[in-house]
Amino acid sequence: MSITIIDYRNYPFLADLNDTLNYRWPGLKLSDIISLPNNYPRLRAKVLLKSIVSKRKILPPKSTSEDEVLAFYTLISIVKLLKDKKLASMVAVTYAKYAYRYLQNEPINTLLKISSILGLKAEIPRNYPLIPIDVKRNKPIFEPRPIGIDLKDYLKLTAKRLARDPKYSLVNQIVYRGKVFLNKKVFSRILEEAIYYKILSIIENIEVKENKFQELLEEAKKVLDEVGWLQKRMLDIEVEKNTEGVIDFEAFPPCMKLLLNRLRSGENLGHHERFTIAAFLARIGMDVDSMLEFFKNAPDYNEKIARYQLEHIAGLRGSRKKYLPYSCESMKALNLCPISGQCKGGKNPLAVYKYNVRMKYLKKTSKETRTKQASR
Repeated sequence: MSITIIDYRNYPFLADLNDTLNYRWPGLKLSDIISLPNNYPRLRAKVLLKSIVSKRKILPPKSTSEDEVLAFYTLISIVKLLKDKKLASMVAVTYAKYAYRYLQNEPINTLLKISSILGLKAEIPRNYPLIPIDVKRNKPIFEPRPIGIDLKDYLKLTAKRLARDPKYSLVNQIVYRGKVFLNKKVFSRILEEAIYYKILSIIENIEVKENKFQELLEEAKKVLDEVGWLQKRMLDIEVEKNTEGVIDFEAFPPCMKLLLNRLRSGENLGHHERFTIAAFLARIGMDVDSMLEFFKNAPDYNEKIARYQLEHIAGLRGSRKKYLPYSCESMKALNLCPISGQCKGGKNPLAVYKYNVRMKYLKKTSKETRTKQASR
């Protein structure tokens, strides 16, 4: 039987902090290791913080697995103390995407080992499905789906960020005896999701004494200040405070403007069109009664049915899950995007809307500042 080895330099979040400390530095705590000003974990954590915030990248490791694990947990400790959920999510996303690059090239046995560490149930059964995908010289070509993951695990990991991507919809998978059968690439993407939530869980549950990290925390704040993160977050808070409860139709991305105008004019929107405009409006804070005023113009309008559907999309019924509109990529695939390029601000309509609101607010406040200065 071959031994499966995991390179923790690429997956430091899979290693246990206490096990790593006991192996390399018995009797010491993480705060003891980073107390020295020029040790690798401390320096590496600051480098990671800067590269994640400024470039959304993890720079390649330059030391041992143990050092890389300690650097990761040092970074996580900093994020925990900063109490910034957006930063925590950014760290988790960046590490998950970084890991995905390596996951795609790992042997399947290594992927199964990683999935086990992440708490997922997956296996390669003796008889796995083969999906016909093409015909060459009158012979069918099959795509193997060798990895069977527990149905509950699959549904849990695709319920949020992957929920609106048809590629991961359960109806497009092979399900048999409580297992969802996947190819290596899709399984790697599912592991990426599991890693994202794993890192968020580590951040939430790690215990850090601020007094032991105070000096490093101040250094981390200087790093964030250098790349403009602190100023940006303060500005975001200011924008949110001054635009809270206001729905700015001018800031809508082109796709949502088009769908809303079609609703207003009484066109009969398709299922995907109705869903995504409803999810968008709910996410930016519009209440169900206000949304109904737009949907009243639909030729087949039924208030009881429309209200039920809108409340469900807004997370007020059923599973209480508040749905997201389709991503820009999905909008283009469904022919719901009216432009050929990419909107500024992000890869989904919500991010574009928030960007537009922010830019509009900045323009307004800048103009007000110039007016005040001119009147002096």
